[in-house]
Amino acid sequence: MEDFTGFVCYVLKSTMKKVERHIIKGLDQFGVNMAQSFILFCLLENDGSTLSEIGNRAQIENSSLTTMVDKLEREGLVERRLCTQDRRVIRLYLTEQGRAKGQEIFDIGLELNNMFRAELGDCREDFMKGLHIISATLDSIENQAS
Repeated sequence: MEDFTGFVCYVLKSTMKKVERHIIKGLDQFGVNMAQSFILFCLLENDGSTLSEIGNRAQIENSSLTTMVDKLEREGLVERRLCTQDRRVIRLYLTEQGRAKGQEIFDIGLELNNMFRAELGDCREDFMKGLHIISATLDSIENQAS
């Protein structure tokens, strides 16, 4: 019988748990979790995004997104505003504090990402290509099941 700890899915999950533990330790000082930091990053890229745009970009389910945004709003990092063109649409904006905190977290994340890139060296492109292949394979399986 093949050792399951050599399965691609197992190695991905195990590695991601280590990444998350490392990131969570760094984010504790900011009072946000990893998904909330992704919300801030989305707004750094495109302030005034809708919740669905943020959910799609950050890969966060709508039910979780609302709770996370509520917390970020209570912390004074973001604010909701009705869209002037369509009052049914709510847009999310960074506050001054949210922009500063988001940028600081992003810079730390970029530093970690650059370290990973350096460690991967010449195999970085192949590694990223492999991850995209796995993702596309899973999308294909999911589409076939629908």
